[in-house]
Amino acid sequence: MRLTFDFLSNGGELGALMRAREWGTTPLGPPEHWPTLLKSTIRLILTSRHPMFLWWGGELVQFYNDAYRLTMGPERHPGALGQRGRDCWEEIWPIIGPQIETVMAGGGSTWHEDQLVPVTRHGKREDVWWTYGYSPIEDHDGVHGVLVVCNDVTAQHNAKAALERMNLALTEQIAQREHAQRLEGIQTGQRLRAEQALREQREAETTRLRSLFEQAHGFMCILRGPQHVFEFANSAYLRLVGERALIGKSVREALPDIVGQGFFELLDAVYASGKPYKAGDLRIELRVTPDSAPVHAYIDFVYQPIMENGSVSGIFVQGFDVTDRTMARQALQRSELRLKEGMKVARMVVWDWDLASNEVVFSDNAPELFGANWTDMRHVWDYLDPDDLRRMELGRRDALQSHGSYGEVVRLRRPDNGQTVWLQVYGTVVADQAGDAHCIRGVSIDVSARKRAEESLREAGRHKDEFLAMLSHELRNPLAPIRSAAHLLAMAPENASRVKTSSVIIERQVNHMTSLINDLLDVSRVNTGLVVLDRQLIDLHQVVLESVEQTQPLISERGHVLSLDVPAEGEVAVWGDRKRLVQVLTNLLHNAAKYTQPGGRISLEISHHADTVELHVRDNGIGLDAMLMPHIFDLFTQEKRSSDRSQGGLGLGLALVRSLVSLHGGHVTAASPGAGEGATFSVYLQQHAAPPGAGGAGRGTGQHAGAGLRLMLVDDNKDAANAMAMVLESAGHVVMVEHDPLRALESAGSFGPDACLLDIGLPGMDGNELARRLRASTHARAATLIAVTGYGNKYDKASAVQAGFDHYFVKPANTAELIGVLARIKPHAGASCSSPLGERIEG
Repeated sequence: MRLTFDFLSNGGELGALMRAREWGTTPLGPPEHWPTLLKSTIRLILTSRHPMFLWWGGELVQFYNDAYRLTMGPERHPGALGQRGRDCWEEIWPIIGPQIETVMAGGGSTWHEDQLVPVTRHGKREDVWWTYGYSPIEDHDGVHGVLVVCNDVTAQHNAKAALERMNLALTEQIAQREHAQRLEGIQTGQRLRAEQALREQREAETTRLRSLFEQAHGFMCILRGPQHVFEFANSAYLRLVGERALIGKSVREALPDIVGQGFFELLDAVYASGKPYKAGDLRIELRVTPDSAPVHAYIDFVYQPIMENGSVSGIFVQGFDVTDRTMARQALQRSELRLKEGMKVARMVVWDWDLASNEVVFSDNAPELFGANWTDMRHVWDYLDPDDLRRMELGRRDALQSHGSYGEVVRLRRPDNGQTVWLQVYGTVVADQAGDAHCIRGVSIDVSARKRAEESLREAGRHKDEFLAMLSHELRNPLAPIRSAAHLLAMAPENASRVKTSSVIIERQVNHMTSLINDLLDVSRVNTGLVVLDRQLIDLHQVVLESVEQTQPLISERGHVLSLDVPAEGEVAVWGDRKRLVQVLTNLLHNAAKYTQPGGRISLEISHHADTVELHVRDNGIGLDAMLMPHIFDLFTQEKRSSDRSQGGLGLGLALVRSLVSLHGGHVTAASPGAGEGATFSVYLQQHAAPPGAGGAGRGTGQHAGAGLRLMLVDDNKDAANAMAMVLESAGHVVMVEHDPLRALESAGSFGPDACLLDIGLPGMDGNELARRLRASTHARAATLIAVTGYGNKYDKASAVQAGFDHYFVKPANTAELIGVLARIKPHAGASCSSPLGERIEG
């Protein structure tokens, strides 16, 4: 298979030489096995136009680019490519060797300016001056190589030296001239010839200097006077600033695009102080043409004052365009930063494990992920789950035999806080030159969030399966007694006692199934946002009465003692839905009764302070397990119960409580000392500032202070009417029973009812028409009209509302809700019952 190496593509002559070389015979081995860091550095060198050189590894294997080749003689190029550093530069190793070793040992970057490093090239020994920097090529494992960015500054050095010699010569000549002028007997002609010779010598020196400047690799210019007028600029300077006319112009006139970048001010300071200024990696923005967009470059430069007669006459500027070097370094820094940020976001740690010494080196983010930063792999094993460690060791053993890779998910206990972290570990065996396993290089990724999500899904699935089994059981249980009761009715329909018993069984089981289905529907409606609260100003005293009334049968059946510590009527009000708040409190009381052993104690306490109302339902029942506590208000969650499932229910009640309380802007909590120690469920609501009776209540919505009402009950079914009348009388009301709608109209005038309970399906005149006529009469116009009917679809209810009904109940009516509605009706003045017990008036 033919391999192509993208990182060696292009790169001029040196790129071609690198691609053609047989690297398998070198300490580095084939290029496809080279480290990523080495590949990226070589790619950087080959794509740069600046002279760059690289020593890599312990043998300091050499790489360089075309720009660097120009500084080498035929004695070294191309043999230096891939050669060991000491073998290639033996003659200057005493100079550069210690500098390289310092960088490789972690001593950081070095910088050397205008340093003499003589080399042999083109068959002779040359004194060469260099400006160069040694930079470490490193990662979390340490320093792997040394990158050299350099410039041959011999021409600049010689030019600077010549300038200094010229200044010195000029100074000496001026001194000699002044001395000559003081000498007696000097003739004027002799002085003129001396001055002419001096001028000629100076012009010759200047011409020679300019020739040297023009040949220099770096940029140079000479500025004269306090306005810094260009006297000379070499080709490199013109390439830097764009081919523009400079000579005879001041820097501010010639280079207006660098205004505000600080260079003019630096020139002024050097001219005023006579002190040189040196800077490196300084950013400059220039326009190549007047109409082009600005481009930026990076330069190293020196402003050297030119001294004449003891004062500054100009400034010599010299430097290098180091844009390639700076951009390469910045790119490397950005790459390292992106790598670190990516590892942090991915919660990933990279590591290298030396198999011989067990030394392990982790990336810098290890303490954040692991809670520690170990240096010995054996210490890591102490914090891994033993079963996971054994499983991973089996995979690692196979990878060592095949020189392959392995992967495993393990649990690690953080030494700093004891928390468990799930880690996805991948390791790859790295062999040495002899083919033996030398180290394992790997990554560890924190997958705790994924494991928690998987566990949550498994838990949710388990709850769902338990709920479906529970639902099947709860819905199937009532069918058996219903079927048995149906058989009894079919076998002996004339047996009144058996019929009564069967009816009671059927009604009880149907009520149980209805309750289960209603719970399911309520949860569904709340979770899908279909429940809209009918908010009113609610007296919590009334909520307590209705809730206690609904749960009293179960509490009495189990022999519990219920104690109440609640505010008096009218003392505490909240803004909410009365029916839903009754449902909340009823569910909590029902829950306490179910999970408290017969004969136990249940208490309901309501307190209020500032703007908060607290409702606490306490029991001394079976309590709550600590493992269940965080999920007690989740759907389908129930405490463990016996196999006979005597408590019943679907585990929806508490989830419904939390949802309804949240709709009211409150919250609910649960607490328990432990199993067998009872439990406390608390509801927190916002208290309404106004007292319950402060609102303008309309007809039929006032608070009832306890007096009985005068009720007219109209139903053509005598049994149903009489049964309902007995219920209403037991609640303390006076009831008039009528079976004919026309008789009811006549009786209303003399009876003056506070409320009328009307069946819709009446003979001769339906309940809707009777309601309209009662509304039109003088004596029943203000009465509350309540429909109690067998018609239950929405169209029947809409017709009843249009006829003037205030409330609508479908048979069989929930007597607790009906009595609750009657409790909120205010009797007419002078018409309330004086007897605490109700009575019946037959029409």
